[in-house]
Amino acid sequence: MPPILTIANVLTFARLILLPVVIVGIVTSQGWITVAGMALVLLTDLLDGRIARRLRQAAQFGKALDSTVDFVLIYSLFIAFYAAGRLATYQFAILYVAMLTILSVQLLTQSSGTIASPVTGKLLGALEYVFLLFLTVREVLPEAPLLASLGLGLFLMLAGAIAVNTIVCLRIIVTATRPASDASSGGGSAG
Repeated sequence: MPPILTIANVLTFARLILLPVVIVGIVTSQGWITVAGMALVLLTDLLDGRIARRLRQAAQFGKALDSTVDFVLIYSLFIAFYAAGRLATYQFAILYVAMLTILSVQLLTQSSGTIASPVTGKLLGALEYVFLLFLTVREVLPEAPLLASLGLGLFLMLAGAIAVNTIVCLRIIVTATRPASDASSGGGSAG
């Protein structure tokens, strides 16, 4: 078994340590704390995988840890932005659907020994991070119509990716919950 306490895994775990700092910055409207905390979060996210590969410490545990920490971080921050009034209810509802479908896929497929990951997952995660970074930067920028338009455009792209990802997740869920006899026969009747 590869060691769990590696530099890369410590960097990954550091994102969880930084999460309350970013949340405090959001809910107390201290934009520079939010920006500084998010910059450190991004830095650790960019470095952990590279360091693991360079030091030949990449392992399944580290990949699972990275994925889990990203999931917790992304959706915790969306909840914080919503609670602080920086996300509209419809935006939060769409983001919450994404969280629920991804979590459902992971829970329903883990019994098979391998957790299914939708092919759209990486793109969705990247767009969520971009939108979070935009929300973070907005914490220190003055209000401007151009920023509002940019934010809406980014959210619409993210919402489109969430719609596609939700469809993919629902297909995985249907396949995972289909009785074995239906799955092996293709669902049709032989008669």
